[in-house]
Amino acid sequence: MRPVRLTVPGNILLLGEYAVLEEGGLGLAMAVEARVRLEAFPATDLLIESTWPGSSFSWNPSRRGTSPLVEAVVDTVSEWLDCPVSAHVRIDSSAFFTSDGRKAGLGSSAAVSVALVCALLRAAGQAALSAADVPGLALKAHRLAQGGRGSGYDVFTSFHGGWGIFRGGASPAWEPRTLEGNPEVLLFPGPAPVSTAESVSRYFEWRGRNPGPARKFLLESNSSILSFVKSGSPPDARNWLGACRELGIELGRSIGVPAELPIPAGLDPLWCKSLGAGNELGLCLLARGAPPPADAPGVRPVRRAETGVAWEE
Repeated sequence: MRPVRLTVPGNILLLGEYAVLEEGGLGLAMAVEARVRLEAFPATDLLIESTWPGSSFSWNPSRRGTSPLVEAVVDTVSEWLDCPVSAHVRIDSSAFFTSDGRKAGLGSSAAVSVALVCALLRAAGQAALSAADVPGLALKAHRLAQGGRGSGYDVFTSFHGGWGIFRGGASPAWEPRTLEGNPEVLLFPGPAPVSTAESVSRYFEWRGRNPGPARKFLLESNSSILSFVKSGSPPDARNWLGACRELGIELGRSIGVPAELPIPAGLDPLWCKSLGAGNELGLCLLARGAPPPADAPGVRPVRRAETGVAWEE
């Protein structure tokens, strides 16, 4: 085995919150240039070391329990290969944290899953990695680590890179897309942290009690996302973004996870919406080349990652 070096970008789901959890539910996602960095070297056994600001851990098969995600990836890949894997792997996810040490909300666990699957397969001698096998294995492991749930949009986005339409379900799919005007993407903090796991549980509880409204939400969400992606002008795009925003707010009220959030001064509220479950993060689209707001605390641009998995030979 030659040394392996690769990077995998982060990800955000711009449109399609909760809908991507459903069979056939659509989401508009984007890979972002915050990258997990991984290097792997030949070894006689398996050792995985991970670092991020202020902390680190090391894992080997005799120290199970230190990382459910790493264990899920190792078990999934080993089962698929039908043999154990040996390598010394180092993972650095520092780019997924803010300057004060908080997670930036850019899908670090999915990026780590993709990176580790790629490295373990290559360490096992799989020179040509399939565009179906890698995200499929990473998704299986990621879901296993999350108790069986997880749409997979984050895994597929980090693997493929760029913009794309994600279709959720038992066997998810990804379709690369471009957006009219190639807008800039800004993120800003919401009023308080939100538990994604709890939000998802609340959604499924609501869906179980309200199958008709849940189906109506899914159809309207899919239609609004496709209309946004196909928009031929900024006014059309703004209107369909607003439709997605209002669907999210209405659903949030129904499940008890508010999706309204205050908009920082200098941002156009018509181009803003909550990002992800609840209102922990906000999203604003800005016309390409337009200057970002001068006085907007916490507002940060995120740069699109044109490529997904990038190998460094």
